[in-house]
Amino acid sequence: MQRMGRLDSIDDLRVFDAIVRAGSLSRAAQELDVSLTLVSKRLKRLEAQLGVRLLQRTTRQLGLTEEGQEFLGRCRLALDAIQAAEEVCGDGHSGIVRVTATAAFAQRQIAPRLHRFLALYPDISVQILTSDDVLDLVERRIDLAMRQAPLADSRLIARPLVPDARVLCASPAYLAEAGTPRDPIDLTKHACLTVGDPPPAQWRLWRGEESVEVSIRSVAGGNDGEICHVGALADLGIAMKAAWDVVDDVRAGCLVRILPEWWGGTDRWVRIVYPARLHQPRRVRAFVAFMEEEMMQALAESADLGLFEASALAKLQPRLGTARRRPLPTHPAPEPG
Repeated sequence: MQRMGRLDSIDDLRVFDAIVRAGSLSRAAQELDVSLTLVSKRLKRLEAQLGVRLLQRTTRQLGLTEEGQEFLGRCRLALDAIQAAEEVCGDGHSGIVRVTATAAFAQRQIAPRLHRFLALYPDISVQILTSDDVLDLVERRIDLAMRQAPLADSRLIARPLVPDARVLCASPAYLAEAGTPRDPIDLTKHACLTVGDPPPAQWRLWRGEESVEVSIRSVAGGNDGEICHVGALADLGIAMKAAWDVVDDVRAGCLVRILPEWWGGTDRWVRIVYPARLHQPRRVRAFVAFMEEEMMQALAESADLGLFEASALAKLQPRLGTARRRPLPTHPAPEPG
């Protein structure tokens, strides 16, 4: 990079970071709740101070120059360090926590718990980005992910939160009409609801070290797991779903676990995933601690539904026993201001 001038505004760095994350100046302005004119002005000032062009802008797209790519990494390190320094002077429990998860997990396991978290931390807001695809946490400036798939990105740090599993389930009405499978081979005679494009022609099931691949007939599905979930609730057939997506429906009797000795995979977990950085903001640590407590209690309350492998549950003793004895957290409504 060329020799740069003196930078005199942290906000210019924050604007540049927001532009790259949002993919355009206008969306960055919306995210920062400022005018497009101000965003454009700050970017021009930053480029003038650095003496280089950071972004290539056309009418249709925006991309980083080589200098911009190098500067972005250092910019984000600086913003993380500034954030850590700011927390030294306060309790750190303010600002935005950016979380990503699948739509199903976010809707069923995160969103219903937010009122309790926000009652504890009224100065923190939570922004949830839902996607069945694995989003780039570093590029999107996401604080953490709650993922039900294995970690592949070496820039990230992951730790297990609670067990998960892929289970077969169907509605009582469908099973009353079509019969309940007693063996994996029985699935060949049933209507199956699938995820994928094109739809899968087989399901692989596991029982301990034993596995079997069964041909299936997909009657409905799509690239979104909610399609087969809603289809199962509507009596269309048998779906293979993540346990945390169907736990409430199984508890309510809307769906029934079938072939309970067989699993669609082994040793699956919901994991908390972070970008690999030295400092995790206190607001992020507060959210993670809250979700750990909530999910552990939810697991304790659901352990007898047959949705989680016994070997996985055994790894969490005696934490499950403690969670079973703890009453659900309740927080009084805030007094009128």
